[in-house]
Amino acid sequence: MDRIRTIIIWIAMAAFIAMIAYFSGADWWLAILIGVLLVASIVGGATWFMYRKQKKLVDSAAKFNIDLKNGKINPADLRRMYFSGGTARTDALFIASRAMNCSVQEAERQLSAKITKQTAQQEMAKMQNQSSGKQKRWGKPR
Repeated sequence: MDRIRTIIIWIAMAAFIAMIAYFSGADWWLAILIGVLLVASIVGGATWFMYRKQKKLVDSAAKFNIDLKNGKINPADLRRMYFSGGTARTDALFIASRAMNCSVQEAERQLSAKITKQTAQQEMAKMQNQSSGKQKRWGKPR
């Protein structure tokens, strides 16, 4: 949602809570204060919760040499994270589903599929070709 729509929703929530407090017998200024403080605590709590969840995900991925801040995801590290189990497995599924733009079930199917030596070598060759194409060449060859 855009910022204006979000602020309008917050104001509507505060007004609704203030009306409930006013009809419950509170003074008008106390009802407004209750509405504003309650909405501020709800928004602050939700923001803190999402921040902590994102920080845990980044820290969990960093243990497996995956840098989510810079968007560097190595498929081998992601598979290692997936096969470690526990919360790392669910985090790996979430990261893979976002990276591949697919559902969690599709990401799980791709991560759990066995890789043969030939397909692993093809993946390595493909990644090396991509990285060599990004290198800058300085000057003309002699």
